[in-house]
Amino acid sequence: MSFVQNRIEEQQLSLFDPLNTLTEREKKFLDKSWAKYFAEFIFPKIDEIPYAVLYSDKDSRPNTPVNVQIGALLIKELTNLSDDELLESLMFDIRFQYALHTTSFAEQPLSDRTLSRFRASITGIQFFIRNFITLGSITKASCLIVF
Repeated sequence: MSFVQNRIEEQQLSLFDPLNTLTEREKKFLDKSWAKYFAEFIFPKIDEIPYAVLYSDKDSRPNTPVNVQIGALLIKELTNLSDDELLESLMFDIRFQYALHTTSFAEQPLSDRTLSRFRASITGIQFFIRNFITLGSITKASCLIVF
C-alpha cells in the first residue's frame, strides 16, 4: 500500500451522507455528544505524516486513512470496546462515523485486519525506535569512554 494523506478539509460530502437525513432533534443530540468534540478538536490534530514510513513508496493501492485508524483506536480505548464492537459501532452508529469524518464514505474503511495490522506495524516501529535510541546512546557513551 502507498501512503496517501487523508485531508479532511478536502473531503466532499456525498449526496447520500446520513448527516443530511438527520432531523433537527437528532442533529442537536449529535452536537451535544462526545462525537462532536472528538470530530472538531481531537481528530484534526492527528498527524498522519510520521506514519508514512509504514507504507510503500511505490505506486499501489492507497492506505486506509491513518487518522481514521488512530482515531478509531483512541475511541476504542476511551469507550472500552473490543475490536469487533468498535467495528460494529462504526458501521451502525453515526456518532462514530461523525467523530472519524467517515459519514460520507460508501463503506466504512476499517476491518479487524486493518486494525490488527496497523497495531502490529506501530508496535514494530516503536520497538525499532526504542532500540535504535538505546543503541545510539550506548554507542555515544562507548565513544566517550574510548576517547
